Amino acid sequence: MKRAFRFGLLPVALLALAGHLSGADPAAPASNTDELASLKADNKQLSDELASAWKESEKLKADLAASQAAFSKSADQSADLQKQLDSAKAARPETQTGAGSDASQLSDAQDKLAVALRSFTVVQDENAALKASVDKLTSDNASLGQQLDIARSSVASLQVQAAATSQIEPLRSEVRHAQDEISRLAAENSDLRARLSLQSPSPSGKPVPMRPARAPEVAAAPQAAPPPPAPAPKTYVVVEGDTLTKISRKFYGTSARWEDILNANRDILKDEKSLAVGSSLKIP
Repeated sequence: MKRAFRFGLLPVALLALAGHLSGADPAAPASNTDELASLKADNKQLSDELASAWKESEKLKADLAASQAAFSKSADQSADLQKQLDSAKAARPETQTGAGSDASQLSDAQDKLAVALRSFTVVQDENAALKASVDKLTSDNASLGQQLDIARSSVASLQVQAAATSQIEPLRSEVRHAQDEISRLAAENSDLRARLSLQSPSPSGKPVPMRPARAPEVAAAPQAAPPPPAPAPKTYVVVEGDTLTKISRKFYGTSARWEDILNANRDILKDEKSLAVGSSLKIP
């Protein structure tokens, strides 16, 4: 029963692990492989123990059958001795000459009957103990069979989840590439629209008339307006779950500018995976 109780915890651990893997952690494929190997080993051990238990059960059943046969034989012997004792008591002569012989026969019959009764009691006790052992072993075999079925089902579920999890990271990479390509195409489209608006002629096709009094000033070469002052860089404190693409989307509306944030913070960031919660980033 200790062995059944120890393996009774295995299905609970397998179901908890299956629920944990449903979160699709990117690091899950490696851990799933180790867990799957461990579960296969436990599965084989349960199968071996179940086969051993069935062999022991068959042996106990054979012993029980032999004990029942011995019990039946002892019962028959006891009945025969009781009949002999009854016959000896009924045929006892009243004469004094045969009294010694009859008493000796009666004593022998009583001794044989007592021995047969003791043997009968021992066989009964052994029979009861064998029945209890068979019942316990049958219950253990049923419990082991249920645990083995649950373990096999959990192993199959983990195999499916491991196969699905191993495909998540390539899909995420493709989505990131697609988002970057969309952002790049949107930027190119905006740039082309700006160039077309600058190169297109005025709708009337005629020069804009100028007032005579202002002609000398207009003829002068226009001076370029001074560039607006560069905005002061913003700062952002990293929180749990942040990535450079999330921060880029939050400030610029697109995830394509995460490299700009990385380049502006090279003093504290080695790459896009070295974000630390609580660190302060400059947003260019």
